[in-house]
Order: sequence, then C-alpha cells, then structure tokens
Amino acid sequence: MLWLLLLLASLSWAASPDEVVARVAAVENLRQARHETRAPRPAEADIRKAAQGTIVSGLSGSTGWGVAVLNVPIGQLWAGLNDETRHPGYTATGFSVLVRGQACASGRMVFQFLPVPFVDDRWWVSTLSHNTTLSRDSGGSVRELYFRGHTDPALVTSPAARKLMVDARPIGSTRGGWFLVAIDAYTTYVEYFSITDPGAGVPTSLANKLAAKGVRDTIAAMERFAKEGRPVCPVY
Repeated sequence: MLWLLLLLASLSWAASPDEVVARVAAVENLRQARHETRAPRPAEADIRKAAQGTIVSGLSGSTGWGVAVLNVPIGQLWAGLNDETRHPGYTATGFSVLVRGQACASGRMVFQFLPVPFVDDRWWVSTLSHNTTLSRDSGGSVRELYFRGHTDPALVTSPAARKLMVDARPIGSTRGGWFLVAIDAYTTYVEYFSITDPGAGVPTSLANKLAAKGVRDTIAAMERFAKEGRPVCPVY
C-alpha cells in the first residue's frame, strides 16, 4: 500500500513543462562548473517534450545526446548510475567489473564488455568521476558524472575480464557524462551524452545510426535500474 501512496503522490506533484524549463534555467549559472563544458545543450523545445514523458535523443556529429525528465528522485538515480557493475541485464553491457579504486567512488576504473552482433565484441576500461564542486555548490540538487574510456590491457586485473578480452577488440574511444537536476523530491531532469568510436570493423554509418538509439536506451535502462535494481551506492 505504501508504494501506491508514494506513486500517487509523485503523480499529483508532476512538474509541468513550464516548471521544468524554469528550473533548468534557474541552475544555468552552475553549468560553468561542469567538467564536460562542451556537452550538447538541449533546445527548450526538447526540454518541453522531455517534460511530457518522452526521452528525446539525437546525434550531433559523432556525439549522441539525450534529455529526459524521469520520475525518480535525484539521489536514487545517482545511486543507480554509480552502480555500474550491476548494470548488465539492464543496459547493453554484457559484463562489468571494478578493476581499480573503490566501488561507487569518484575516480574508480571499471572494465566493461559489450557483445556486438555480426562483428567482434568490444571491451574498454572506464574512469568514472564525480563533479564534487557542482554537487557542493548546489546542495546536491545538481550533479555530474563523467567518464573516459581507456584500452590499456595492463589496467585489466580481473581474470574473468581478461578471458573476455581474448576474442574481443578494444573500443576505439569513448567519453561522455550525465548532468542531473532535481526538479522536486520525486523528479529528476537528465542530460546524457556519449562520444564513441566503436573501432575497426564497424562502419561509420552503422555506428551513427545506432548512437542516438543507444543513448535513448541507456537513459531508459538507468531509470528502470534505479527503480527496480535496488542500487547499493550512496544517494549523495
């Protein structure tokens, strides 16, 4: 019964498109503290569309980007984003394991493996970092998680990961990030982008075609994981 009451409460307080646009505009000055200063900026029309329940995505050059307004508290979503070793089964990633640093902590390195139909599978190691300045200055209501990929085999210390590397290729390159804004106690505004070169063997036309869909699917997967997966990372 409690879950139903919480659901009804969140729906009754759903932010309007005008309220979402106003809230995003109100934190505009904090964007200068972003690590990923060149991240794509959604147009107001896209923000309004997202506020009506649509995950809006697109492709700018080689950059896939997306914007959404999710019915998940910012702390719960943050916990889910940082719990990437449990993302397989929700995202397209087939295997993920911590290789350096502490779980959930800023600066950790995580091996990730992506099964790819018809071509060689891909692997890489991501460094995932928190923008602590942005979180501190906003009182935790605005947050950024950003990542960079590496393909140095020496970084991979997991026997299971090294076994997967044998028949896979390293990804060409990848980087990106998440920008979160708390709209209210139940709702989070999300911007996500990814710049990925899948490497040899994947035609550019196919990579570009899949990029926007991949961003959209990733945002949807993170919403589902945050709600269903019981993330174990801290909410702050």
